[in-house]
Amino acid sequence: MRILSLMLVLCLGACVTAPSYQNVQKTEGEINARDVNYKVTGLFYRDPPDCVSVFPSLAKDRPAMGQALSVAFARHLGEKVDRVIFPRKRKTIEHENGYDLTEKQDRLRYSLKTQCRFYARAQLYDLGDEYVGVFAEKHLGVRLDLYRIEDDQPIWQAAHTVWRADGGVPSSPLGLIGGMASAAMFKTDQEIMPSLIDDAMRRMIRTLPPGI
Repeated sequence: MRILSLMLVLCLGACVTAPSYQNVQKTEGEINARDVNYKVTGLFYRDPPDCVSVFPSLAKDRPAMGQALSVAFARHLGEKVDRVIFPRKRKTIEHENGYDLTEKQDRLRYSLKTQCRFYARAQLYDLGDEYVGVFAEKHLGVRLDLYRIEDDQPIWQAAHTVWRADGGVPSSPLGLIGGMASAAMFKTDQEIMPSLIDDAMRRMIRTLPPGI
C-alpha cells in the first residue's frame, strides 16, 4: 500500500504546478489540504495589524520543528507587517518581565509593554517522511493564525500542506539503480524540509490582504 501511494504521488507530481488559493468563506464542498485555504475576518479590515508578535508554534514532541516554523513565520510576516517581534526577542521580553503568555492577563501586560497588539502562531498538523526503495516523499502541513491580543479574536487564518517526492518507476535494471539512488539522496537531503517550510509560509502569507 505504501509503495502504491508513493507511486501515485510521483505520477501526480509531474502534473502539479502552483497550488490553488481557496477562501474558505466562499468555498463550498470539501477542502483540499494541498490548496492554500485561508480566511480573513471583518475585524482585519476594521483594525489592521501594525505589529505582530510571533508566539511559540504548536508542534507536539517536535520542538526543533516548532522553532523553525516560528522563525520562518516571523520572517515572512515581515513582508506584510511594519513591525514583527521575532521569537528570540519575544522570549527575552517574557523572561525579563516574568510573563507567562499562556495566561490572558500576562498577554495583556506583554501587549502594553511592547506596544504590540497582535500575536501570531503556527501549528504543525501533519508531517511525513516516506521512503520505500525507489520512492521517497516528504510533506508538511501547517496552519497559521493571527489574533488580536485584547480579546483573542482571530483576524486571519491559513492552512496548507506542501510536499515533494523523488525516485522513479523502474523499467530496467539500470532504471532501478537510478531510482534507488535518487530516492536515497532525496531521503537524506537536509535542505528539503526547510525549503518546504519556506514554500508553505510564502504561499500562505500571500493571502494576507495588501496594504496592512
